[in-house]
Amino acid sequence: MYYFTEKRLVVVFLVMVLFLPSFSQENKPESDTAIVFQDTLMFVTASRDQLKISKNAIDKQVTYTAAGYKKNDMINRLAILRENAVVTYGNVEIKADSIVFNMESNTVYATGIKDSTGQLTGIPVFKDGSQEYEVKELTYNFRTKKAIAYGLVTKQEEGLLRSQVTKLLDDGTSNIAKSTYSTCDAEHPHFYINLPRAKIYPGKKIISGPGNLVLEGIPLPVAVPFGFFPIQTKRAASGILVPRIGQEQQRGYNLTEGGYYFAINDYFDLALKGNIYTNGTWMLTATSNYNKMYKYSGNLSFSYANNISGHKGLPDFNKTTNYRLGWTYAQNAKARPGSRFSASVNMSSSGFDRSNSYVVAEHVTTQRQSSVSYSKSWEGTPFNLSASMNHSQNVRNKTVSMNLPKMNFNANRIYPLKGRASVGAKKWYQELQFQYSASLDNQINTFDSLLFKKDVLQKMRSGFKHEAPLSLQIRLFRNFSISPQIAYSGVLYTQKIEKIWAPGHFNPEQNKVVPTVLIDTARGFFYGQAITPSLNAGYNPQIFGMFIFKPDSRIQAIRHVMKPSVSFSYLPSLKGLSSDMYRQVQIDTLGRTVEYSVFEGNIFGTPSLSRRSGTVSFSLVNIIEAKVFAKNDTTGKPKKVRIIDNLGITTSYNIFADSIKWSPVIMTMRTTILNNFNISANSNFSLYGVDSYGRQIATFAYAQNKKLMRLNNFSVSLDFNVGELFRGKKDRSGTQGAQGSGQLSSVPGRESGPGDQGLGSSMTDEYGYPVFNVPWSLAVSYNLNYIKTISKPVINQTLSFNGNVSLTKKMTITYTSGYDFRMKEITMTQIGISRDLHCWDMSFNWVPNGSMKMWNFTIRVKAAILKDLKYERRKDFHDEYY
Repeated sequence: MYYFTEKRLVVVFLVMVLFLPSFSQENKPESDTAIVFQDTLMFVTASRDQLKISKNAIDKQVTYTAAGYKKNDMINRLAILRENAVVTYGNVEIKADSIVFNMESNTVYATGIKDSTGQLTGIPVFKDGSQEYEVKELTYNFRTKKAIAYGLVTKQEEGLLRSQVTKLLDDGTSNIAKSTYSTCDAEHPHFYINLPRAKIYPGKKIISGPGNLVLEGIPLPVAVPFGFFPIQTKRAASGILVPRIGQEQQRGYNLTEGGYYFAINDYFDLALKGNIYTNGTWMLTATSNYNKMYKYSGNLSFSYANNISGHKGLPDFNKTTNYRLGWTYAQNAKARPGSRFSASVNMSSSGFDRSNSYVVAEHVTTQRQSSVSYSKSWEGTPFNLSASMNHSQNVRNKTVSMNLPKMNFNANRIYPLKGRASVGAKKWYQELQFQYSASLDNQINTFDSLLFKKDVLQKMRSGFKHEAPLSLQIRLFRNFSISPQIAYSGVLYTQKIEKIWAPGHFNPEQNKVVPTVLIDTARGFFYGQAITPSLNAGYNPQIFGMFIFKPDSRIQAIRHVMKPSVSFSYLPSLKGLSSDMYRQVQIDTLGRTVEYSVFEGNIFGTPSLSRRSGTVSFSLVNIIEAKVFAKNDTTGKPKKVRIIDNLGITTSYNIFADSIKWSPVIMTMRTTILNNFNISANSNFSLYGVDSYGRQIATFAYAQNKKLMRLNNFSVSLDFNVGELFRGKKDRSGTQGAQGSGQLSSVPGRESGPGDQGLGSSMTDEYGYPVFNVPWSLAVSYNLNYIKTISKPVINQTLSFNGNVSLTKKMTITYTSGYDFRMKEITMTQIGISRDLHCWDMSFNWVPNGSMKMWNFTIRVKAAILKDLKYERRKDFHDEYY
C-alpha cells in the first residue's frame, strides 16, 4: 500500500473533480485502480479483482447538462445545475431550471426559478418512457426508481388530474394525495372531484377512496365511498353499468339502465341492461355494437318488457308483454366489390313505445320500416341478383306486412343484332332489344299480436313470376316512335280459387238461406303462362314561345315551353297464346255472370288479360321562365328566373271499355316565388256525374249539370322561411341579414353577459337605433286538403312552424308547433332550451299539450368518461301531473 504526500493528494483530488461525474458501473476507470474516500486520507487498491462495488450503486450512466450555471461540490458530492438543466438516466429524463444531483444518495431534486414578478418558471418536466409529467417540485431516486412530486398536473383520458403530493413508483403506477380530477380545462376548473387519496394505473384506471364533488369552489354534499375512473385509450373495458334511480306516479320507484358491459374484443361488445319498477314492471335489453375497419359496422339490440298498469285485483289492472328489435349493418363499399349486404331493422309490438319509450318522435311516428337486403352483380355481364326481407308496420292500427323473402334476377337490356364494333349510322333493326326478369315473393299480412302464431305461415301468399320481352323501337320521324313488342310471361302460385254459385247457402248470422258466391281455395303448385303481343306509339314534341321586352326594361324576355304528349298502347286478345285462367260465375238470382281469374288475389296477378285493351294517354306540361337583369346591373348578363316550374294536366281514354272510358283528369302545379315561397297544388276531376248515392255513373257531368268536370279532391301546400325572407329584404337594403353576423340587439340598460362575448360590436344602425341581429330561423308550412263527398265536403287544414333563436353564442331556443283548423286545436308543441356551460351542457325540453305532455331538465358533464355525473328531473305522460 502506498501513502500519498500532501502535494500528491492535491493532484489526485483535481483528477477526481474532472472525472468523477462520469463514473458508474457501466463506465469504470481504464486502469485496475480505484479512488476511494476515507476521511481525509485517500488510498488506491492495486488490483481490479479486489474492487468492491457499493450495494447502493446505480446500474446505468447518469449524464447531466445545463445551459447556465454548473457546479460540482465534491466535498458534499453534489452537482448543481441552473437554466435548462437536463439529467438523463436510461429512459428517465428530468428537465428544469434548477436541479441538484446528490451523488451520495443517487437522488435528484428539481424545481423552477422565480422571475422578477415572483412567477415560477422552468418548472420540472419528468419523463419516464411514454409517460410525461409537469410538476412544481420533484425528487427522484435513481436506485429505487421512485419519485416524490409536488403540484403534479397530468392528462388522463379526457380529464386533468391535479395532485399536491404524488409518489411515482417503480412499476409505473402512482400514489397521490390531496388531488382533484376534472374534465374542465379552465385554469381554475368550474368543477372537480376531490380525491384525498388515489392510485393511478397509467392508461388503465384511477382508483380512489372517498371523494366529493366541488362546484365553483363550493364543496357539495355529494360524496362517493370510492371512485373508479376507466381511462383506457386503446380498447374498452368490461364493467358494471350503474343504474339510474327514479320515480313515476303510475309505476313507482325504479332502477333503470343498470347492468353489465362486456368488452368482448376489438370488433364488438355487448351490454346487458335492465329496468325494474316497484309495481312489477320490468324490461331487459341486450345491445351489441360491432365495427371492423374497411369491412362492416353496425349494431344489434333487443328489448323485452313486462308492462303492468293499474292495481292488481281492481278493474284497471292490465298486464302486457312487448318487444322491440333493432339491427343495422353497413358494409364498406371496398369490402366486396360487386356484392353488397345491408340491414336496417326497426320492428316492435304496437304497445312498446307507448309504455317504454321517452322519445317524442317514436310516439308521433306510426310507421316502422325494416329491410335486410343482398345484391350481386357480375362484372362484364348484364346479370344482377337482389334479395331482401322487408317489414312494414303501422303501430296505430297494429297491421304488419312482411316479405320473407323477396328476390329478383334481371338480365339488363341487350341488343342481339348490334355488333360490338359497329360504326356509322345505326340500322333500324339494330334497335331490337331483349330483356329477362324473374321475381320471387312471399307475403304475410297480419296483425302484430298474431305475427308469431302458427296460422301466419298457412296464410302466407307465395308466388313466382318471370318475363322475357322482345321489342323494337322504330323512330319514323322526330319525336315520334313506334314500339312493337312480344313478351312471354309465366307465374307459379301455391294456391288458386274457384267461385261457385250457391243458391241454397244458409247464413248463420242472418239465420236464413241467402244465395251467395262461395270461394273454394285449392293449395298446391299451379303454373300459368301467356305470350302477349303489344304495340306502343308515342309523340312528344316541344313548343317554344318567346316574348321579348323593350331594351330599357329589366325583364329581357319571358319564355313559355309546352311539352304535349300523346301515347297509344294496344294489347290484342289472341286465343291459344295463354293458359286457361279465366272462368265465368253467376252472381245473382237473375242469372247474371261475371268473369274472374283463378289467380285472383295472388301476388303477381294473372299474366294475360281476358280481353283486348287499348288506351290513349294525353298529357301537357307547361314551364314559364324569364330572364331578368339585377337592379343596378353592370355585368349585362341577365339571370334566369322560373315563374312556373310545372303546370301539367293528364288523362287517358280506354278505347275498348264498356263505359266510363275517360279516366280522371289530374292537374298539378308547382312554383317558387322570390326563391323562398314554395307552392304546390294537385287536383282530381271527373268527367262523369254521380247518382243520388254519390256513385259515379256513365253520364257526363256536362249532360247532368252543365259543368265540364266534377271536382273529386284538391290539395295545396305552401311553405316558406321567414328568416330567409327578412334576410333577403335586408340584403337588398344593404344591411346585415337576420342570420348574418349573429350580433345581439343593443337595448338601453342591457349589459352583455358572459355568453355574449364575441358576438360583435356593431349594436346600432347609422341612425343610432338598436339593431336586432340575433341569429334566428322560422319555417312555416300550410297544407289544405279538400275532399268532395255527396253529403258534406271534408276540409283538412293544418299550419305548422318550427325554428330556433340563438340568444347568445352558447344559448339556443328551439320550437315546433302548429294549428289544426278542423279540430280547432293546437298541435303538439315542443320547446327546447340548450345552454353550453363550457364543460357542462344544460337542456330543458317541454311538451305542454297533446298526449305526450312532458318536461325534462338535464345538466350533465360533456366528457364521456363522466357521463353519469349529471342532474336530471323529468315528468312525462306516465306521471299524471296535469
